[in-house]
Amino acid sequence: MKRYGNLYDQICDAENIRLAHLKARRGKAHYTEVQKVNHESEKYLGNLQTMLLEKTYQTSKYRVMKVFEPKERTIYKLPYYPDRIAHHAIMNVLQPIWDKTFIDDVYSAIPGRGLHAGLSRLRKFLKNPEGTRYCLKFDISKFYPSVDHEILLELIKHKIKCKDTLWLLEEIIRSPGGTKNIPIGNYLSQYFAQIYLSPLDRWIKEDLGMSYYVRYGDDGVILHSDRRLLKNTLTEMTSFLKERLDLTINPKSMVFPVDSAGIDFLGYRTFRTYTLLRKRSAKRFKAKIRHIEKNYLKMSPQSIVSSVMSYIGWIQFCSGYNLERKYVTENDKIQFILNNATEALHL
Repeated sequence: MKRYGNLYDQICDAENIRLAHLKARRGKAHYTEVQKVNHESEKYLGNLQTMLLEKTYQTSKYRVMKVFEPKERTIYKLPYYPDRIAHHAIMNVLQPIWDKTFIDDVYSAIPGRGLHAGLSRLRKFLKNPEGTRYCLKFDISKFYPSVDHEILLELIKHKIKCKDTLWLLEEIIRSPGGTKNIPIGNYLSQYFAQIYLSPLDRWIKEDLGMSYYVRYGDDGVILHSDRRLLKNTLTEMTSFLKERLDLTINPKSMVFPVDSAGIDFLGYRTFRTYTLLRKRSAKRFKAKIRHIEKNYLKMSPQSIVSSVMSYIGWIQFCSGYNLERKYVTENDKIQFILNNATEALHL
């Protein structure tokens, strides 16, 4: 296995840091802290380069908050400067290396392999009815808080041998404190998650020989013709995760016949010939539309348009014509609100 060295100078390169700032500020140009860096970019980006070169960079204090949709989670947020820029500078150099190590059927965080790409892959698998009669659907309990720092660093060392780069990654990995946890909300965390679960992916694909496997984050499905084999796989997976990665599989993970109720995965319920929006997602969409109808005068045009269009993107990827028609395209009030909001954005 090839290991990469001499990476730190690339991370610290002034042009790389400038590019990191340009990437990190996308969609955030109106933020006060982003504007501050924009106005004095040479000063701030130069200071960050000095911190990295002199190895005085330290992860800033996290702002911690709770969110409750779609489930209760603890979110950690770092300041735009210097942290989010530093993370992008790291990823500019390391992402091409790490992307080559992931199997094809892993999604989330990887360019070109988002949620809808994973759903398309699942739909393709379901075109083989005999080979996909049963589904093992699994997820990992409290995955992000359970990631062991020592195991993660050892996995990173399988590809990275540059000592200075390893120092920087260790500083970020250990920044939440304790011996476990990669913070949800950290720009690097999704890639750390992919690296951490790569042994599981290769074990399932290469050792067990499972052809029909899709993982998105800490959720996954395995399809097969043999129910008993999948039940055995679930038992073996439970042991593998505990022994190799010190993780616990969610007890709700199960094996079930695909044709009985479809596969509830990636925000949709997927059947062999059609796909429906998950009930919970449909309820949230309807609630969002009602909220906009009642409160649009208090909302910014950007939030109105982005809220509606993001849901339309979800709906259009499934058999959701009637849902979209009823709540958006033939809803006169929403059309009026959307038109006004769109016009305001273009003024």
